[in-house]
Amino acid sequence: MVIAVIAANGRTGSAFVRAALMAGHTVRAGIHGRDTLKPHDNLTTFECDATNPDDLARLIKGSDAVASFIGHTKNSPRYVQSDAIRHLLKVSGEMGIKRIVSLTGTGVRMPGDVITLIDRVLNLSISIIDPARVRDGIQHANILKKSDSEWTILRVLKLQNTPPRPFQLRANGPTKVFISRQDVAKAALDVIENHTFVMQMPILGS
Repeated sequence: MVIAVIAANGRTGSAFVRAALMAGHTVRAGIHGRDTLKPHDNLTTFECDATNPDDLARLIKGSDAVASFIGHTKNSPRYVQSDAIRHLLKVSGEMGIKRIVSLTGTGVRMPGDVITLIDRVLNLSISIIDPARVRDGIQHANILKKSDSEWTILRVLKLQNTPPRPFQLRANGPTKVFISRQDVAKAALDVIENHTFVMQMPILGS
């Protein structure tokens, strides 16, 4: 399978690239800034501003699926997730690429979610400190939900650079407080390979 990866040189994106390559897939990696990925025969890297449709078109050409690990950084636009997904859907639609997997926070709620106290407290803190970040995650999810793509949105609470631990994907949680980036990579790869949780927003939980 050929998988295009947006934000492939980020901490979660690079974990996914490693997992996909180890599983035998071909990866088209979109990077922004310094290329930190190790060379591999099945890896091609592209400089990619995820809010630039031309960059996205070059990145995803010939892919079977797209995985997006865009996150907010110090200098990123306030609505980087929403803008990127909007452009991606247009470009992927023109190319006939249907499968899209994206990552966001548990602050993007669904009816029926089981919300733990710490989940509620941490997301309340984020909504006070950086409300645009939360709004961006919600808006990006709404854009995907209204599309005709075969989307999956993975939801997590707090990412860490820790060894993998057992987890389960649940439609409505509850979430684990801390999630290994390697676990996110595995979850994203699993839903792509097995075509599961299509048009759903599962939470990584215990």
